[in-house]
Formats: sequence, C-alpha cells, structure tokens
Amino acid sequence: MNVDTIDERLALFRAMAAHAGVDLPAIAAEAPQEVLAAAQRCLGCRDAPDCHRWFDAQATNVAASEEPVPGFCRNATQFDLWKDGAAASHAAD
Repeated sequence: MNVDTIDERLALFRAMAAHAGVDLPAIAAEAPQEVLAAAQRCLGCRDAPDCHRWFDAQATNVAASEEPVPGFCRNATQFDLWKDGAAASHAAD
C-alpha cells in the first residue's frame, strides 16, 4: 500500500489547479473558504494513485496542456467554475 503525505496530496491539488489554468493565490484572496473546501476534497480523495498516473502520462504527452482535468478529479467542476469566473472577471475589465 502506497500512502502519500498531506504535502504530496496538496502538491497534486496545486498541480491540478495549475493544469486547469486556475490561479489559486488569487482565488484564495477572494474566496478562501472555497479553496479550503477544495483542498479538503483533495485530501479526502481515494484516487491519488490515479492522479499520480495521470500526471505521469501527461509528462510524456506533448499535447498535455490541452487535456482537460480528468473526470475522476473531485475538484474538476470547481476548477472549471474558478477558471470561468476568472475569465468573466477579466472580460469585465
């Protein structure tokens, strides 16, 4: 059994958010409770091995930046909401 640490899990959270195009520090400044809830979802996720494998596969894929956040990610919808919200706020500027 491979047990990851809280630091490893949060690194996956940050990496997936970055892959999704989400600026976590900016979101945290505006909605800290949302970021906390998303981080807790990640910490409680049982798909960390799938997440590691997904990132490993992305490392060998040249078009990886075009890949959407995988469906098994418990924060996929949240990342989309944050990204859409950031796009909407930049459009209003």
